[in-house]
Amino acid sequence: MTSASVNLAIVKNAQSVCNEGIQDLNRLAASLQQHYLQAGEKWKDSKYAQLGGIVHECSTALRKPIQELVDCLNKLKGIEGALSEYESTNL
Repeated sequence: MTSASVNLAIVKNAQSVCNEGIQDLNRLAASLQQHYLQAGEKWKDSKYAQLGGIVHECSTALRKPIQELVDCLNKLKGIEGALSEYESTNL
């Protein structure tokens, strides 16, 4: 039977990956919206409005996994607390 090993460094690394993912998704959605608005300075017609709907859908889709990553972060914080408590216990 194989055993699993979890340590604080692994948990902290996983937290970092989740945080980076959240930041990247937010940044990408904001950048997409910003580029759309910049295009609107020179381009305002029905196709621009149609593109706005598509950009909105894309931004929403990009931000959708953020809540799952936040939930993952909360679980990792719980694991971190349990590991810290376990490591500080003198047997």
